[in-house]
Formats: sequence, structure tokens, C-alpha cells
Amino acid sequence: DLRHYESGNFIAKEHITKRGNPYARKILFKCIHNIASASRTNPCHIADFYEKRKRQSQTTSTKPHTIASIHRLIRTMYYL
Repeated sequence: DLRHYESGNFIAKEHITKRGNPYARKILFKCIHNIASASRTNPCHIADFYEKRKRQSQTTSTKPHTIASIHRLIRTMYYL
């Protein structure tokens, strides 16, 4: 679910929501992990973003780097 909120100078943080198809969320989650594992032979900007966010991430339980990468993938697909 692409969600964006802004009002004046305020831009809200974007985060994953539980709206939408749960199967699609599961497929996107697996896509990110497949992209990350295939990045050794086929580099792409999603894998680069995933690795950068993974290095920045401090918590491993919530996997914010995966969610951010899913969001980047959705925006890329929407743009195409």
C-alpha cells in the first residue's frame, strides 16, 4: 500500500501498512531477499539500497531495511 502524507512543510514518515493483499506482501518480501541474494552476479539499485540500509539498521527483529527495500521496489514498479 503506497501511502504518502504531507501538509505544508510537514512530511510524515512512510511505513508499511497492513492494508492490501497479504499474499502480495509475502511475495514482495521474498522478492527482496531473492534480489539481495542474486546481487552478487546481477547488481541492481534495489540490492544496493538494501545493503546500505542493512548496514545502517540497528535492530534486526523488525527488519526495517527489508521494508524500506520493499517500498523502493514498489515505487520502481509503479514508475515503470
